[in-house]
Amino acid sequence: MMKIIGTFENNQLPVIETDRLCLRQRTAADAGDIFAYASLPEVTWPAGFPPVQTVEEEVFYLEEIYPQNLQKEDLPSGYGITIKGQNKVIGSLDFNHRHADDVLEIGYTLHSDYWGRGYMPEAVRALLEVGFTLLKLHKIELVCYDYNKQSRRIAEKLGFTLEARIRGRKDAQGRRCASLTYGLLKSEWEERK
Repeated sequence: MMKIIGTFENNQLPVIETDRLCLRQRTAADAGDIFAYASLPEVTWPAGFPPVQTVEEEVFYLEEIYPQNLQKEDLPSGYGITIKGQNKVIGSLDFNHRHADDVLEIGYTLHSDYWGRGYMPEAVRALLEVGFTLLKLHKIELVCYDYNKQSRRIAEKLGFTLEARIRGRKDAQGRRCASLTYGLLKSEWEERK
């Protein structure tokens, strides 16, 4: 079950409720919650960025860098992931790169305390619904490092196809690995629904 609350206006995605989660806009007031997972190396390095060092750094990102990135890439706002009935942000889910007018790439992070509970596939499934219905996308892509088994499982579970394996890339720590690009067409998503 998924419920969209509100409309897509001014590049702000509406609130989404799933069976167990609420996806909502993040604010500077959430910086402490976000810092709790964005400071964990096991969360950030596989997601492609170094651990955040201070809550103030996270506030600066939310207030300055993130809005600039959205405007530069012409992206809709992303989500903070909360468990229904709680207001604590346990993860983030965004469209993080535009490849064409109707092709966007997604990215996500989740506090390691919540891994293995199926929260991220549930959240990504909701974002796919928003992307293909509200945003009228033709395709959604997902890129991850080959050693990020959790992201690979999410992509495969949700019907994405592995489209490219780019060997010899450097990850955020400078280690050599492969970069994997997955894609899901709207027509494929509709068939699986």
